Amino acid sequence: MRKEKLLVIFLILFLLGDLTYSFLEYYYTPIDGDLTSGVAYNEHIQKIFDDPFGFKMLITSEKHINPNRFFSHIFQNEYMQAVPLWLQNFTDPITSVYLSTALLKMFVHLLFLFILGGMISGTYNILKKSFLTATVLLVPLIQVNGYWGHVGINDHATTYVFFFALPLVLLLAFFTSIYRITYLRVIPKLGLPNFLLLLMASVALPLSGPLIPGVVLVICLLVFAYYFQNLYQEAGISLPRKMVQVFLKIPHLIYFFLIPIALVSLYSLFLGKFDSNFQGDEISVSARYLKLPLGIYYQITQSLGVPLLLLIIGVNVFIIRRFADTIDGKKIIGTLQWIGLFALIYLFLLPLGGYRPYRPNILRYDTFIPITIALIYFYGNSTYLLINNLQGRSLKYYGIFLFALFAVYMNSDRIETEKYRFERQCIENLAKSPSEVTKLPATFNVMSWYPLTDPKQSESNATMLKFWNITKEKKLYYQSND
Repeated sequence: MRKEKLLVIFLILFLLGDLTYSFLEYYYTPIDGDLTSGVAYNEHIQKIFDDPFGFKMLITSEKHINPNRFFSHIFQNEYMQAVPLWLQNFTDPITSVYLSTALLKMFVHLLFLFILGGMISGTYNILKKSFLTATVLLVPLIQVNGYWGHVGINDHATTYVFFFALPLVLLLAFFTSIYRITYLRVIPKLGLPNFLLLLMASVALPLSGPLIPGVVLVICLLVFAYYFQNLYQEAGISLPRKMVQVFLKIPHLIYFFLIPIALVSLYSLFLGKFDSNFQGDEISVSARYLKLPLGIYYQITQSLGVPLLLLIIGVNVFIIRRFADTIDGKKIIGTLQWIGLFALIYLFLLPLGGYRPYRPNILRYDTFIPITIALIYFYGNSTYLLINNLQGRSLKYYGIFLFALFAVYMNSDRIETEKYRFERQCIENLAKSPSEVTKLPATFNVMSWYPLTDPKQSESNATMLKFWNITKEKKLYYQSND
């Protein structure tokens, strides 16, 4: 008993240490070039707020940016206006902005760990050894820096956390009930408050991140295929009758979860046709499919992030088949087949989502996040099974292999402060400057994607710096090393 308590204390300390380190990494991340333009007033964002569900646009056929992402925009707008000002009750204005972005990313980080840790361990009691073990297995793979560019969940750019990581992790929370019904064979109780929350999420999630509608529809298809496979082998039943039996066999609660969110996802995809973003940069669907293989190649080969993850998945599958070929082992191996099918369908559909010049090969770390989440889940689930089933020398050798994997991932994920310190110093100099237009050095970017050479380019930044009480009046700036 004493050993188990010591192990729990060690796991808690390890987890707290890693979370503290991750928070510092988030805090020392510079402000991205789209954050203030999404928060400061402008006519493009206002069109989204004036027509959140796209009804007016359908009547007028007038296109505008991101017509199907209202909830990401409104949350970003409200969060980045309210939270920095609230934090100024405890700290200075500049720190409040960096703290706000770090807290948002930390929330996503913690929620992701909590959901997957519970799915793997079977409990959401954060003080239980099983939950702590499952969570500790996951932490090295949540890369803030290091291999982030290939297996990252949170984007470095806070703006895109609102549009990618946050809605995808919330969608993962939404689908935990489907997971319990299909995988664990547990029918959850759905009271009125949960039912109303479910309906609100069914509307909000598909009208958030750009990946949500496609992921939802692929999962709906796979849930149906999961139930259909059990009747496929039965003789003497026609295909139409099989389809009817499948619909009858699916637990009714699944329909309450999937039908509303699937319908709103279809509507969201339709609204996406009215998106005015990057229309001049659009290329044909066939050209997008030709670019996809290169995107897959770069995703796998340009860092150790994905290859190492695939390596341990392969090792785990081999060991389970060799040493842990139990009912639970076979069940876990079965999930890998569904993950592979999900990845294939998702990648096949990805080029239909359009083209962005900043994502020239269609697939990139941000569009890869759904597959990353699925792979991390399988790694965690299979590793958790092995450390609880292997014994003696087998467990010792596997532990050494696991420790080496931890060492590689954790060694790669280091705090980077240089760009943050430069940007913060520039903001402090701007706040002290007596001029309406201030020249700043161009060593690194300052709240932008590139050095701003024209003061007009800093308009939204200047607006928000004044709003956040960092400057007393609106101060434009430009960057030059002359």
